Amino acid sequence: MSTLNWTVVAAATDPARDGWADAAIIADVAAPRFVTWDEVVAEKASFQSGETVLFERMSGWDMPNPVAGQRARYREFATALAQLGAAVDDGGATLAAAVAPTLLTVDRAERDVFLRANGVPVLEGSDLDEAGRNILRPRFAATDDWIVDGWQKTLFLHRARDGFHVRRSPAEAVHGVRELKRITELLAADGIYAVANLHRAHLHNDYHDIRFALIDGEVTHAAGVVCGRTVHRPWYGGRRRELDAFLTRFGAARWEKLVLLAERTATLFPGVRSLGVDLCLDNAAAEYVFDVDPFGADLPGALGMKNTVGDGVPVRAAVLRALSAAS
Repeated sequence: MSTLNWTVVAAATDPARDGWADAAIIADVAAPRFVTWDEVVAEKASFQSGETVLFERMSGWDMPNPVAGQRARYREFATALAQLGAAVDDGGATLAAAVAPTLLTVDRAERDVFLRANGVPVLEGSDLDEAGRNILRPRFAATDDWIVDGWQKTLFLHRARDGFHVRRSPAEAVHGVRELKRITELLAADGIYAVANLHRAHLHNDYHDIRFALIDGEVTHAAGVVCGRTVHRPWYGGRRRELDAFLTRFGAARWEKLVLLAERTATLFPGVRSLGVDLCLDNAAAEYVFDVDPFGADLPGALGMKNTVGDGVPVRAAVLRALSAAS
């Protein structure tokens, strides 16, 4: 068994805690020590020399109303992350994701400006048209990492005592132009911006983005992410039919182009050992970086590519393998 000394900072109810515990068994390392974000914020968290510290979203995935409060949650996350960085430094430990590049990735508007300035193709922002056909994205993505794609079918106005709120709909909602305009105004006031619509690549009867997991700058896992419809339980295990469909339709040269773009993007965020990079692509020859996730790629069940540190294991186990090899 590896002697890796590691800790995970996560919300007390975050299911990622079980994911890391399972990954430890797969990677044959000691079980993690867990620290809650509440302990970090209360300045009661302590770390030790030689310890590697990973962290998850402050509130896990359990957000009762993930559409509002973006700005406030970003400020909360930035403050907590600064406190975590200080505690880790005081103890002589090491963060697996450095503070500054992590904050850059979760402010999506600033991150897109940064990527564009470094020659990385990113979708341009645009004004939302009356029909609401563009893609709305949260500017800040620190503690509730949601992307609204086909949002006009999943969001609705909720009248409360303090005015209208925008909420997720349990079923597809039908909007008139006036309601769409009001939803757009409320979201924009809270840090939402629109990016240009794009005809996504059509693979295996669905439109897809391609999600890559990168560990220490190298692509280790990949899967197609369905766009344009709600997928309640994404499962990426087993043979990836949409990746086979991609290779059949577009060929190995374009696949290599995607891999190189993901890896070039990762080089711009040094100090973040595990990244998720989503690329969107058209059916011709254009590819764009659509998201960069400093918490790693969410690819449950997906096994890594041959001849990488992820060979045959899920993303979290591959991260632990890499940490073990470096310790």
